[in-house]
Amino acid sequence: MRLHASKGAVSWDGLGAGVSFACAVHCALLPLAFALLPSLNLALRSFNHEWHGLAQWLLWTHEAERIMASVVVAFAMTVLSAGFAKHRRHSALIVGAVGALMLLVGAFAHWHHSQWLHVALQVCGGLTVAAAHVLNLRLLRAPTRERSESVNAQAVMS
Repeated sequence: MRLHASKGAVSWDGLGAGVSFACAVHCALLPLAFALLPSLNLALRSFNHEWHGLAQWLLWTHEAERIMASVVVAFAMTVLSAGFAKHRRHSALIVGAVGALMLLVGAFAHWHHSQWLHVALQVCGGLTVAAAHVLNLRLLRAPTRERSESVNAQAVMS
């Protein structure tokens, strides 16, 4: 049985993977939700709901998307860097950087002519960042080479 130093601690990679996956699902389903926007807009206006301005900002501007992409990337790079400091393997950082690049290009580039490319970059970027968190978590939980060699040496001696 392997014991992990992180047992019982908050799994930042698990949180990051879940949030990144939710981001990817959101980006994939949002174009389908645009068909409902006129109805949602009318519903919010008819009730004169206090959140109408926030809903309008979230649904009709790119600033909310850019803020969320920036927060996701900053969180991912912080967690993946902390993981790298422990396991010293570059693979999770590389996968995370590719996903972050897709997210940021999808969020900050001007996609006037191709909304589908924007959506594809956001979905693929979110899924790639989620995969980087899962990979980082696996690398953190994998036995290190030193631990493996000491266990093998003890097995040979006994």
